[in-house]
Amino acid sequence: MLENLKLRRSTYVLFIAWGIIAFFVASAIFKFQPLTVSFSINDRRLLSGLGRGILLLFAYIIFTIIPSRVAIVIPSFFYFGLLGSYLWQFLMVVLSGNWRGIAIDLLFVLSYMVLIYCATMTSFQIINLVQKNRSVYYFSKWFKSVKRVIKAHWLSLTIVTGAYVVLWSIFSLI
Repeated sequence: MLENLKLRRSTYVLFIAWGIIAFFVASAIFKFQPLTVSFSINDRRLLSGLGRGILLLFAYIIFTIIPSRVAIVIPSFFYFGLLGSYLWQFLMVVLSGNWRGIAIDLLFVLSYMVLIYCATMTSFQIINLVQKNRSVYYFSKWFKSVKRVIKAHWLSLTIVTGAYVVLWSIFSLI
């Protein structure tokens, strides 16, 4: 699955190191205590999660304006840092021993990782299509490339974003 990203080994190491740093920063900021989880669907959290999921996809797409794969590092730093804090949260939920909370939080972290992967793959495909297109007007070929890639992958992006939104809105930490 990660072979599709076609990144250098140093990029993987950089992202892993950044996630570990974010994990330790979250451990320094938040208390080391078990978290209890309550389950309820709240409309406000549902809309907030939808906004967060759409913002994630939008951030990756906006950075494809820069026609280089290196540009995707900018949103990835933020979202991999957030992944580190979600992993810290998962560790605290595991300490609580609530198996339903552990299962839901694990599904949430996995859906977030898949959402980052899909957003990265989509942005790389947009960049590759922009570089192959031979139009003179850059923003025209960028917009056409975005439209073409989103049209090809709208179903998978919708399902992954929907899973992230539902799992994010289902549980709240007490």
